[in-house]
Amino acid sequence: MLLLPIETETGRYLYSGWSNRIVEVSRDLFRGYVSGEWDERQQAAAIRAGLIPETPHDVVVFDPELIASAIAGLKQSGPEMVVLGVTEACNFRCDYCYYSGAYADSRGHSGKTISIETALAAVEWYFGFPRKEYRIGFYGGEPLLELPLLRAIADHAGRQRPEGSRVILALTTNGSLLNDEACDFLAGLDAETFVSIDGPEAVHDRYRHDIHGNPTFAIVLDNLRRFRSRHPGYFDRQVNYSIIIAPPNPLAEIAGFMKEHVDLFGEKIPKVSTVRLRSGGDGAPLFASPDDTAFDFTTVWDDFIGSCLRGERPAPFARAVCEASVKKIHHRPMSAPGRFVTTGGQCTPGKRCYVDTGGALHMCERVNTAFPIGSVATGFDDERISEYLRRYSGLLGSRCSDCWAVRLCRKCIPMFADGERMTESSLDSLCERQKKDLAFKFVRYCRGREQRNDCFDWIGQG
Repeated sequence: MLLLPIETETGRYLYSGWSNRIVEVSRDLFRGYVSGEWDERQQAAAIRAGLIPETPHDVVVFDPELIASAIAGLKQSGPEMVVLGVTEACNFRCDYCYYSGAYADSRGHSGKTISIETALAAVEWYFGFPRKEYRIGFYGGEPLLELPLLRAIADHAGRQRPEGSRVILALTTNGSLLNDEACDFLAGLDAETFVSIDGPEAVHDRYRHDIHGNPTFAIVLDNLRRFRSRHPGYFDRQVNYSIIIAPPNPLAEIAGFMKEHVDLFGEKIPKVSTVRLRSGGDGAPLFASPDDTAFDFTTVWDDFIGSCLRGERPAPFARAVCEASVKKIHHRPMSAPGRFVTTGGQCTPGKRCYVDTGGALHMCERVNTAFPIGSVATGFDDERISEYLRRYSGLLGSRCSDCWAVRLCRKCIPMFADGERMTESSLDSLCERQKKDLAFKFVRYCRGREQRNDCFDWIGQG
């Protein structure tokens, strides 16, 4: 049903996926809903409160009109970002890496590198769309293995950008090759640089080894310190971090590490994500804890909400874990839709366009190669994009029409693709994880508002 019961120590609420409202309700109404024994009077009260619609409804996921509009917008303005797969080579062999060979639906490492001709053609193709801002990312493998190639691409983009526009460059690196030349290059471009570091030495080195199996923490930390010393202004403004959380649960160690190294982290809010626990295909577990109990974020949420209640900005790690979710709940539009059409969380494939080393286009760098959406030579394949969205729509179908999480969840093809397929079983698993996660967050959100109604108002204010 479109309602989620939320119970705290002092209150009982119903969240409505129909109106996006959280309504405090009586004990009888709450218990009646939880037990599945609502009578006509209670049903009428829920309708009056805007919790459920008066008449049956449908939730439409990417209907033909929305698909056509999305593709028309993509063809008109192009991608918001083009990510160039510079190389499939890497000098690391991280155990959890998507390209490690551990995942049934992903490629492994290779020596393939994008040719300068393909890279420049991709940039020229991107510049063919009228935009005020072009974002170009460098991705791998390890892109700094190909520094001369990066320099040539950046130089070309700077010379050829359409008049009146600007180009923003970004790079994701494992941090081991940040020598003086690389640091000067990135600072000279004012590039957005993300360095992968997973926490203190014991946490980072548990999974992040070099190609010979050696630990990597010490060299990455030393490179970061030298980078900041060489370009302090640029480093503080444009260098950030990517943190992968893998079992056993290392949250306290990561938070402590960031506090200990305030000179490097400051108030930066890193990208934080959890490692994929299963391999795909036969679903074999990759780690000792193969389910969502591997990650318990309760203490981080308690820290985040405690800071908000005291009127303080939470610590950067807590903000990285919690802030986006609270912002989505706190600033949700609260009105019942006339016609319920949703994307289900899936962006227009190609909005963040990944170009692989061979010049094929993909919907982003996180999806496997089974869902291409065109090529640098021919541009977007409209029919293929439409087909993916039709398959996505058909798979979500009626399940969203009666689900309370429909307006807040985020489901996209890379999240549940299994090889060349989008499967019911993978989607079922994703839906259950997301609903459990959202329910956890709603309880904590309501607890915070009960104690101080304005405690989250600062979020989204810059």
